[in-house]
Amino acid sequence: MHALMIVAVLLGGYALLWLLGFLGRAHWERRRPVPPGADYLVVLGGTLDGCEPAPVLAARLDAALERSAAEEAAGYAPLLVVTGGKGRHETCTEAAAMARYLAARGVPAERIRREERARNTIENLRFSAELMAAERPGYRCTVVTSGFHAVRSGLAARRAGVPGRVLGADGLLAHGPYALLRDAAGTALAFPWANGAAVLLLTGAGLLLART
Repeated sequence: MHALMIVAVLLGGYALLWLLGFLGRAHWERRRPVPPGADYLVVLGGTLDGCEPAPVLAARLDAALERSAAEEAAGYAPLLVVTGGKGRHETCTEAAAMARYLAARGVPAERIRREERARNTIENLRFSAELMAAERPGYRCTVVTSGFHAVRSGLAARRAGVPGRVLGADGLLAHGPYALLRDAAGTALAFPWANGAAVLLLTGAGLLLART
């Protein structure tokens, strides 16, 4: 029992440090300015309510509309890329629902690009990058997502080679602590070897300390 307590304390401390680091990075991403001049605004998909964007996704789309207006005021005219396929229990693709939402708020159809294959954040960015590079080589983009999702989206964007910044649509806790903690765990799982090695080392250190 003594050994298990030491191991639990070490692993709990590591998890807490990871969470604090994630929160610090998320706060920094939230406050970092995103300059205008994007060729594309990429809106990452999310949950639907029937064939309508649920609140989290609607917040991303509203932020994209605000960003588009700000880009236009600065003299730019970015295209909007909506990305997301059809989930197991969904009746339409996320991209189709998002395109309708934007069109209903005055965005012309010729300014919307749909990416309807993606099943997760990594595919959102990878498939969108393919679409943008094919249409406009050397493009620049701004990725629009939820505040709690900005860190993982930034990581996925870098891995996909997407040239641009991530814009958080809202505050870190705008959709509750569960969403933030879930994304922190998802970000940790994006580094399986590093975190796996840390868990093994800390477990071994705890067992050694228990013997002394």
